[in-house]
Amino acid sequence: MDETRIIFCSDVHLCHINWYGRTSEDRMENMIENLNKFYDEKPYERIIFLGDYSLDHWGWDIGGSWLREGASNTENFIERFASRLKAQYYMAPGNHEQYGYENWKNITGTPRDDAFTVGGYLIISCDNFSGILDPDFHSDGKYTNTKLGFIREKMAEHPDMPVILCGHFFDLGREGDEFFEFLKNEKRITLLVCGHDHINEITDLGERAGNLMLYHDGHYSYAGGKRSPENLMWGFCEALLTEDGIDIRYVEPENTVILDGEAHGHKYREQNHIFVKRRDI
Repeated sequence: MDETRIIFCSDVHLCHINWYGRTSEDRMENMIENLNKFYDEKPYERIIFLGDYSLDHWGWDIGGSWLREGASNTENFIERFASRLKAQYYMAPGNHEQYGYENWKNITGTPRDDAFTVGGYLIISCDNFSGILDPDFHSDGKYTNTKLGFIREKMAEHPDMPVILCGHFFDLGREGDEFFEFLKNEKRITLLVCGHDHINEITDLGERAGNLMLYHDGHYSYAGGKRSPENLMWGFCEALLTEDGIDIRYVEPENTVILDGEAHGHKYREQNHIFVKRRDI
């Protein structure tokens, strides 16, 4: 197995809200520039976006843009920004993209649940916000437990590959015992990656899940968990897929933001660099 580099990126939120003194369009231009520059320096095979490209569906304030005015910023993100990326990209749905199965596939070209192979790994994208689709009211989506049947089916189609489970979020408090028992027993599952909470942390799922790690993918909009941009800036995860496991880190490119009316330069930084060994070898 050759080493293959991929990128995880989440929660970019192209919408009407400006964060850190930069408009959404400016942030997106910045993100595309950062990802393409990183590709030039360290070529990667694919970018996997983990949802929340928008506030197309939103249960607060003025509501989501899709019901409010028929505007899909998910579609805008694809046409105006993602189309200019130098690497192939994949888009998983977030809780702010509550498009039904047909609408989602028409917009992105992919199913809401999906699986594909990259660099000798099977990557399974789990849609865990399918509880309210194509709603006729403003909402933030409804969490649905991970579809273990879908995962088993895809793993059976690729019986010899190590597996990465990813998706917009894995709500550990809502998932049942079967979920954790499945993770513990399926040794080919090497890592879980999610977005949604706008943080970059590593959660050890403990003995009940075979001590698997859940890697939180940061953000490209605003820092979650009451963090400031000084300690959690716009970024993405670089994951190197190897025969022995996954080398992953959170990359924060050099950027400038406006805080309290003043420009603040943020230097390049890497955080939470770990190597996750495969459990099946």
